[in-house]
Amino acid sequence: MYKWLPREAGTAPARVGFSIPKKKFRSSVHRHRVRRLIFESWRLHKHLLYAHVPPHLQLHLFIMFTDNKMPNYALVEPLVVKGITKLTGTLPEVQPNA
Repeated sequence: MYKWLPREAGTAPARVGFSIPKKKFRSSVHRHRVRRLIFESWRLHKHLLYAHVPPHLQLHLFIMFTDNKMPNYALVEPLVVKGITKLTGTLPEVQPNA
């Protein structure tokens, strides 16, 4: 899910949050491991999304991990890239004065 907000000077084009439910991963060590995997993939590929964000707006994005199995980076990276690509294709055209 995402939301557009006015962008303040000196801020990034997008802010991102992650959710790894305690119901799926009881151990906080495992939840944080999944979060670090997703965050690293986001860090390496966020430029794909930044190119589509207008300079006067900031995109607030929330990523939820819903699988029960502990992933590895080889599984997470293509999913994050696919999500970013899908999001850039569905972003509405934003007018400069909006």
